[in-house]
Amino acid sequence: MKRKYSQEEVEQLMIGRIYCNHEDLNIFVRRKGLYAWTMNLGNKWSWIITVTAAMIIIVIVFLMLELS
Repeated sequence: MKRKYSQEEVEQLMIGRIYCNHEDLNIFVRRKGLYAWTMNLGNKWSWIITVTAAMIIIVIVFLMLELS
């Protein structure tokens, strides 16, 4: 059963800066420290957000190159 994990559970399951837990419903998880957010790579929505952001950047770069 999928559920949202607590901050302590996230810290225990984190490997360096990478967090991948298929059972966690959170897309973004907070780590200890200032500005310490990461994405749960086990959640399909985090991959959709990442691919969408990459496509937007590629389109912007392509349009900038075409205009110059």
